[in-house]
Parts: sequence; structure tokens; C-alpha cells
Amino acid sequence: MDETSAQSSKALDPLYLQHEIDPTTPEVLESNLIFLQHEIDPKNPQFWELTLNFLTSLNKISPGRNEALADYFLCSLLNWEQGHGIFPMLKSLVAFVINEPEESSEDMQSLSEEIKVLLPLTASISANVEELYLFICLLKVEVFLKEQLILSSSSTFMKEKSQTKDLREVLNFVGNFTMYLPQAKIEDGEETFATIQEKTEKVENLYQSFHANLITEEEARSLLYAWLLEVVFTKAETVASQLLQNGASLMAFGEFQIETVNQGLELFEAFIGNRLKEITTDMNSIVIQFEAAARRVTSLFYSFVFEQTTEVIIQKRIILFSNLLHKMELIKSELREMSTHFHKSHIPKTYRTGFLDSLLYNIKELHQRDPKSIALVKHHIEEMLLDLESLKLSLMNILQQDSQDPDLKDLGAHFIDVAYEAEYVIDLIEVGIGAHWQHQLWITDLLQEIKSIKTKASQIFEGKTCDARAPKVTKISSPRLMQARTPKIDETVVCLGDQMKDTIDRLTRRSLELDIISIIGMPGIGKTTLARKVYNDLRVERCFYFRAWCSVSQEYHKRDLLLEILSNDTGLKDGIHQMNDEDLEMKLYQCLKNRKYLIVMDDVWDATAWRELQRAFPNDKNGSRILMTSRVSLEEAELKTNPYSLRPFSNDESWKLLQMKIFHGDCPEELLEVGKEIAEKCKGLPLAIVAIAGLLERAEKKLKVWKTIAESLSSRIVDDRQTPCMEILLLSYEHLPDHLKACFLYIGAFLEDRDIPVRKFIRLWIAEGFIQKSKLEGLEDLAEDYLMDLIGRSLVTVSRKRTTGQVKACRIHDLLRQMCLSKAKEENFLQLITRYDEPYTVFDDVDGGSDFYEYRPPNPVTYEKHRLFFNLKRKHFVNSSPSGPQTRSLIFFATTDTNPRRPYDISFISHHFKLLRVLDLESINIGMSFPKGIELLIQLRYLAVSGDLESIPPSIANLWKLETFIVKGLTDKILLPSTIWCMTSLRHLHVNNQLVFDLEDEPENSSALANLVTLSSPSFSYGKDTEKILSRLSNLCKLKCIFKESWDSSENCNQFPGLELLTELESLKIFYLGKALHPGELSFPVNLKKLTLSNFRLPWDRISAIGGLEQLEVLNLVSRAFEGSEWEMNEGEFLKLKFLKLDSLNIARWTASAEPLPNLEHLALRNCKDLEEVPFEFADIPNLQKIEVQFCGQSTEESVRKIEEEGIEGLKIVIH
Repeated sequence: MDETSAQSSKALDPLYLQHEIDPTTPEVLESNLIFLQHEIDPKNPQFWELTLNFLTSLNKISPGRNEALADYFLCSLLNWEQGHGIFPMLKSLVAFVINEPEESSEDMQSLSEEIKVLLPLTASISANVEELYLFICLLKVEVFLKEQLILSSSSTFMKEKSQTKDLREVLNFVGNFTMYLPQAKIEDGEETFATIQEKTEKVENLYQSFHANLITEEEARSLLYAWLLEVVFTKAETVASQLLQNGASLMAFGEFQIETVNQGLELFEAFIGNRLKEITTDMNSIVIQFEAAARRVTSLFYSFVFEQTTEVIIQKRIILFSNLLHKMELIKSELREMSTHFHKSHIPKTYRTGFLDSLLYNIKELHQRDPKSIALVKHHIEEMLLDLESLKLSLMNILQQDSQDPDLKDLGAHFIDVAYEAEYVIDLIEVGIGAHWQHQLWITDLLQEIKSIKTKASQIFEGKTCDARAPKVTKISSPRLMQARTPKIDETVVCLGDQMKDTIDRLTRRSLELDIISIIGMPGIGKTTLARKVYNDLRVERCFYFRAWCSVSQEYHKRDLLLEILSNDTGLKDGIHQMNDEDLEMKLYQCLKNRKYLIVMDDVWDATAWRELQRAFPNDKNGSRILMTSRVSLEEAELKTNPYSLRPFSNDESWKLLQMKIFHGDCPEELLEVGKEIAEKCKGLPLAIVAIAGLLERAEKKLKVWKTIAESLSSRIVDDRQTPCMEILLLSYEHLPDHLKACFLYIGAFLEDRDIPVRKFIRLWIAEGFIQKSKLEGLEDLAEDYLMDLIGRSLVTVSRKRTTGQVKACRIHDLLRQMCLSKAKEENFLQLITRYDEPYTVFDDVDGGSDFYEYRPPNPVTYEKHRLFFNLKRKHFVNSSPSGPQTRSLIFFATTDTNPRRPYDISFISHHFKLLRVLDLESINIGMSFPKGIELLIQLRYLAVSGDLESIPPSIANLWKLETFIVKGLTDKILLPSTIWCMTSLRHLHVNNQLVFDLEDEPENSSALANLVTLSSPSFSYGKDTEKILSRLSNLCKLKCIFKESWDSSENCNQFPGLELLTELESLKIFYLGKALHPGELSFPVNLKKLTLSNFRLPWDRISAIGGLEQLEVLNLVSRAFEGSEWEMNEGEFLKLKFLKLDSLNIARWTASAEPLPNLEHLALRNCKDLEEVPFEFADIPNLQKIEVQFCGQSTEESVRKIEEEGIEGLKIVIH
């Protein structure tokens, strides 16, 4: 080292200064400063480092001189003029660094380091000087706030208002300085001025509040720290954004890395912003790390903007940048530990590819809606949507080429898991659960994970492309299912003819004693099928005056059985549901007394059910019968029955049934041998036969395919009769398309041995996202196609049909339901909770038990499954107050209560299940007011409630995604708010009693309900209000409504409603309340297919308006819909009518033309006691299949018998 350098080092060594010279003398100080000025370039950062160390040492030796030293240094060494506007700020920054304690905290060090980076630039900068000055001003604000925090530990904290004058000086400088900025820099100056002004006013207000004792010292300190961090992060985000825009200077880093830094800053600021009032001592460590990382970003920016680029500087920047990224990742790791976690172990494994389509649609819908809740992460969601779409497309294409590749399958499964997590995070953000910083961290992590999957998929695809010419190993492909068209409902008899004949003979033989006949057999052998065929046989219908069917099952309730039997008596009113069990039993006894009846008790497990109901079945010695089906011999249960044991099908009978189900005729020769082999493996069980037939019918009719299925059966089945049925059912399930698997498993969660309303579960399917939108078919039509496919595969059976021939209700076999629940549990698809599950096993099972109303589980259960089906008593469900943070569907089926109309508080639902999309509480009374908090469940697409409600609150419009809204009102009418017109996603709106629209104070964003396809039961009257409502329902397909007499009873007002506006309407049911309408024009929608009119008392000469409807297939005229003694049918009317019902009319004479109702299939007459006869011309109707007569006169019955004698073969006549 030369002598000059040695002298320089010696002069700057603090220990030398302290021991060898007295630095406090003016002479020594001036001499050293002059030496430094001549020997070291002030543009060199090392000069500043050495100089500031020197000044710091001087300040330690003689404390309190930091400002004087800074003043002298700037004036003497750098020739700054004290009159320069920026001088006070620079002086304050230098003084702060000089005064830094030797062992300062990390945040103090990071602020000092940033100042040290900026100060050398003041001596070298020529261009960008304006931008530099603005940063100096911001640093001055930070220094001020930091100094106030330092003072918070002393007695001078917030003592003098004059302490804020420094901020006012900075504000004034920036205000004046901005006026002279170049046009391109004015915006930067204005933003800086706004930031400093905001902080100045906040500090001044804080001073006043503190001295007025409105806030504590601790609160004041927290606010100062939060404002400091706001300045630091705002500045860092600004410079990161500018770095991102300055592409030329970032070639060494890459846009992705800069964007990562920017995202990190947004995350950190969100964390601080969310916890402004929560920053505690235990959080100081991570907050300080945030501040240090933000300052590193700013320092890096200074280097880019104010330093000349050299090779050395570039290398320096790369090191700084790498350290910054590493530091940010460490901070993120700490934040992840503090975040909410997603439980991937509970992700459904069924309907995974379909879920992707549903997710993408929902994200697009959310993006289009653009709610405020997603504003902070909107750009992330946009990016995620693009990545998910492209990855789904590429990954699915690769999987189609090689679906057996284990790496691809694992990658695809991982992708679906990430997609489920993305859905969860986006929903949390939209609902407002959790902190913004958690959302940002989570969603950026997911974006990186999706990009990683894309990279891996590309690598696998490239590898497969390279191996494309390699020799391939021939594999036996799994059976490829053909695209099946919508099948017709196949009602092939699966019971043997001799069995059916024997059973009917036992029921209809001449014995007058009440006889119990039991059909015994193993599951799947066809007991219920045989009982159903016998029950519906014409000979049985004619033999018994009253018939009823009830499903018992292993779990049953006496009340349910009584109600099910009584529901077959059409003369009973809904009031029976309010009776207690004893009254119901007496009612049934009275209903059956002196009537010859047949009661079918299906799926009886022991004699208990019979003993509980026995008293309700009178023995009038008139030939009444009880028909039971059971898996066990009821004789062993001490029940005297007339048993009939079903035998399994023989191999020939099995093959005959299989062949009939698949080919409806003869089997091709090449499939004959393997077909018989498959039939034999079914072990004579009809359920197994029809299930495998459903699979084979949709498989290619090729020997190779059928052999593969036969081999699959051989590998599964052991040599007993119970196992093959379940294994065949499982095989049929496994060969279902993914979308049908989800639909099928969903049906399995409904109540055992109960009719499942088709419209209900179709709407639930749609809400669950199982039905994807199609340009060719509506959602409901497509869902019905899915159902028909399941019926065609014999996995679902039809239990009731509509008058149009469509399926009204269905069921699944007990074994199929058992398999569904097992697979649903295995695949995390859904969870069924009953009284046998915790915590419900400990509940008192007796209504009104001593500890029921007081009992609450000590630890309310939390469920993790995606979908929850509860089958419990209402009180047990409410008292348990369950929760499901990740649950999307909650469906409640109530078991029997003695007081089903008792109201319950279900407000816990909105707190415990915040992400619900499906909420079905139709079987529980929610009381007189709509539950608070339901409007917060903004993910809801299906909502069904029941209660003593009189109105629905306007806040219901918050549920903007709602597609199905069902209200089972227990009062006369329910008022819907005017905000209902804002709910444009609604497809189904149903109120069971009377719905009234509120047309007052409509919101500005009200609209037409263009997506609404079904509506019931609005109350209308003739007038402009009705026209206004109907004009907003242009796409309505089904309408059930009440038409009331107008308050203005003049001739022009009290007329039939004008419904021609509803051009898409296909089904219409109207009930009229009021005096007879004035004769006038009857106008109906031209596409109407089904029409029900009640109580209109129209003259018969007006029926031609209905007869002229070219598409009409079903007509129900009930309760004096038309009035008058004679109906003279005109030729050329009702040309497509298939079903006609006349109920409670005073018609006496009915005449018809030579060829009446050419397409009529079913005629039903009820309570038309004045009707003399049915026109004999009906005997010539070629398609007529059934005539039902109930509560009509003897002459009517005789005329029907005459038509039967003369009519076409196969005409079914049923007279009650």
C-alpha cells in the first residue's frame, strides 16, 4: 500500500481517530474534510461509505451533533447551498444515517442502506434529476415517520406539534417543484404530492387525537408504523412496475422474475394492509422483513435508472436481484405457514373432466360479472383462466392419444386437484373469506403450479412425439361404448309368466278372509318387479276397490307408511299431514272400512311393520289382501302369511331375457356363445341380467368386445349368488361415461325405497354442474337425456309417468343404492349422514325427550366432504349445528317428527357453510322470516326453503347466480320483492301456494327474466300489470298460476287473461278465483302442449279456442272449468290430443263427430255424476289404450263397458 492510501485509510479509521487525535477541534475537522475532498471522488459510493462512517464516529464521540455534521458536510464538501430546496431533505437523510446506533434493528439498517445507495447519485446525476428529487422527498417522509417511532419510547413522543413542520416543508417543496417539471414527469410529481399530503394530514390529526386522549400511545405507534409501510410499499410497487416496463434494461433478469417481484410486493402490502390494527410484537419480525425486501427493490431501481451500465454494475445487479428473489421466497414460506390450507384428500374423484368444464364456465361468468370482491386479483384470475383453458385442451388431447400412460394419468390427476383448489380460492375471494394477502399468495402459487404442469405436459408430449416411430405393443383395448341415442323406456317383463299368474291367482281367489301373501327371495331376484306388475295388472285393478303401495325398508317410520297409503285416496286433502299418528291410523281404518282393498308392503324386513299397522287394516271378510315382499321368510318372524318363494332364472331363461333386452329379437350368430356365457354368470338374478344388458346394449356388437366383458366378469365373480349381482352392477357403473357416473351416484343418496321426483334431481344436477351447456339442447332436455340413458342401462327404474308419457319419478334398487353409497364414499363424491352417524347416535330418539331441547354436542361436527346429504330428525339436525368449510351442497331429508310444522332457526347455515351452491331445506320449517345470512351465500345456484313466510327480502337479489328458487310456503301467499327482476340467472321459480310480484320501487338494473323456463304459482288479474309481468317472461316454457277476478268488475276488465305473449310456453295450468268471466276471446300460446283449467265456468261453446291448438297433447278440465250440460265436439279439433281428463264438471250430454280425438290414448273421468254416457264413437279411436272412471254415474260406467266390448283389442277399462 502506498503512503497516500495508507494515510487515507488511517484518517478514516474510527479507532485511530478516537485514540490518536482529538477530532473535536475545528482545525482537525477542517483538515480532514479538505483532505477527503481532494483525495476521493464524491461520485464514488465507497467515498460516501467511508465519509458516513467517519461522521458516524464523530457523532458517537460527541453525541447530538449529527445535524451540524450533516450541514457542514453538504456545504463544505459537496458545495450544496443551504438555500437549495432539496437541501433540508438531504441534510435530514445524512443526519439520520450518522445518528444510526451501532446495533440497530433490521428495519433501521434497511432504511439507512437505501439512503446510502441514493446519496452518491446526488453528486453524479444529470438526467432524471427530477425523479431523483421526488425519491429524496419520499425518503424524507419515511425518515420523519421512523424518527417519530424512535421517539415513541421517550418522553418527547408527540409532545410538540412543531414536529410536523418538516412534513409541511417537504409538501411545499414538492408542490412548487411539480410546477416546473417536464410534461412527462408531472403525473409522478402529483402522485408524490398526494402521498405526502395524505401522510401529513394523518400525522397532524393523529397529534390532535393523541392529545385529546382519543387514542393510546400504542395505537398511535401502530398507525405511524402502518403509514411508514404504506409509503415504502407504494414506492417499491411503482419502481417495480417501471422496471417491468423498461424491457431493454431487464434482459439479464427476464420479465417473469420482475413480475414475481411485483407480485411479492403486492402480497406484502396486502398483508400489512389487512393487519394494520393487528401488528403486534410477535409479528414484528416478518413485517421488518417485508420492509427490507421492499427497500431492496427500490435500491435496485436506483441502480437501473441513475447508474451507468457497466459489466461490473450488471453483475452487481444480478447478485442483488437473486438475493431479493430468495429473500421474498423465504418470506412467502413464512406466510404460507400462517395461511388457510386446502384439504386435497377430500377432493371428489368422480366427474373430474366435467368439473373442469364447469369451473371454466363459472370463472368466465364471474369475470364477466366483475364484482368488486375480485378487483385486487382480477388480473390473476384472467391469467388463470387462460392457463386452465390451454392446459385442459393440451392435456386432454394427449390423454386421448394414450390414456393408459401412468405419468400422464398422474399429471392429469394432479391438474384436476389444482383446479379444485383454484375453484376453492376463487370462491373464497368472491365470498370475502380470508385476508387479501392470503388470496394473493394462494392464487400466485397456483398460477406457478399450473405453469409447472404445462411444462411437464409439454415435455411428456415431446417425448412421445420422439418415440412415435418406435414399435408399439398391441394391447386389448377396453370396450368402447357407442354413442347411444336417447332410449325409449324399456318395460320388458323381467319376471316369469308362471310367477305372475300364481301371484295373481292367490290375490283374486274366492277366499273372503283378509289374507297376507308374501313374495320371498334374495336381493335382485325380482320381488318388487313382480309385485309391481301384479299390482298394475288389469285383473287386479278390477278386483279391488282400493289399492295402495308403501315401501317399508329396513329403516322406516310408521307415520310415513300411513301417509304413503292414505295418499292413494284422491278424496283426501293435504290436512292429513297435520294429523298425529293415532289420527292417521284411524283415518286409514275409516278409509278402508267396508272397501275391498289391496295393500302392498314392499321390502319388509321383519314382522314389526305389520304389527304397527295391523290395527289400521279392517277385516270385513270381503276378500281384501295384503301383499308383502321380503328377503326373509316371514314365518320365521311369527307372521302367518301365504308365502311364495321366487326361484332364480334358469340359464335358458336368463339368456332369453338378456337377448330380449339387448337385441329385442335374435342375437347374431358370432355373439351367441359368449352371450350365453355372460348370461350364465348372472346366476339367474334378473337385476344382474338387465344391468349387464344395459352395458352390452351400448357396447360394440363385436366378439372381441363381448369377450373382454365376459373375462372381466370371470375375474370378479366368485361362486355364490349374492356376489355376482353386486360385481355386475359395479362393472356396469365402471363402464358409464364420466358425466353419467356423477348423475347416478347423486341419485343413490336419495331416500331408500322412495319415489325420486325427476324434476327435482334434474335441477340439482344442473346446479351441481353435471350438465354442460349445449347449443343444440337446453339444460333440462340434456339432463333428461342423461336420465333416459341411465334408465336404458337398467340402473334406474321408472316408478311414475306423466300424462305426456315423460318420467315423473324414478327409483333405484336397494343393491344399486348400496353400491352408489359405497362408491360415493370411496370417491369422495358425497356423504350421507343418518342417525347412525356421530354425533347423532347419542341424541334422544324420542320426540319431546327430557334432554332433547337442552342437548348440544360438546364438539359440533365439521364435515370435509364436497356434498352432504342429511337424513335426520329436524330437531337433531338443527341442534347439532354442523359445519362444512369446503362443502358445496347441503341437502336435508327429514325423518318423521310428531310436529313437522314446528319452526326452527337455521341461521347457523350461513356461518357454517359459506361456499354452498346447493341448499335444500324444503322439509324443514324456517319460520315466519327469511333466515338472515342466506343472502351472503352468493355461490348458491339452487335454494329450496319452507316456512310460514309472507315475503322474501329484497336482499335475495344478492344471489345473482341462483338458477332454482323454491319456496314451500305454509301461508296463503308470499310477496316477492321487486329486486327479483335483477336475478337474471333464474331458470326455475316456484312458490307452492300463491306468489305475488311487488311492482313498486323497481331497481334501475331490473330486467326481463329471459332465462326463466318454469314458474309457479303467480297470482294474476286482467290488466296492464299482468301484461307487464308476462312481457318479461318471454322464454317461459311451463306456467302454473292463479287468475283472480279484477278489482274492476266491468266487462272490459274481467276477462280471460291474454297469454299469447308467451310464445315458448308448452305447459299451462290456471286456477281461477272469482265470479264467472265475461264471455270474450280465449287466447292461448300457439305452442301449448299441456293445458289445465280449473274453476273458470266457461261456456262449452268457447272450447273451440282450445280445440284449435295444433300442438296440444294433454287437456285437464277440472272443478267447473267449463259449465253447462252439453258439450258438442266439432270435427277437426284436438287432432293431437293424447290425454283428456274431465273432473268435477256438470256436463250431462257429450256428443262427438264421426272421428273424434284421432290420437287419444287415455281418457279419465272423475266425479262427473251428471254425465249420461261417453260417446260411443270413442270405440273407433285407434290409439285409445285406457279409460278410467271414478265417482261417476252408473250410466257412464255402462257406456264405457259397451265401448270396451265393441272397441279395439287391448283397451284397458278401470272403474272405481
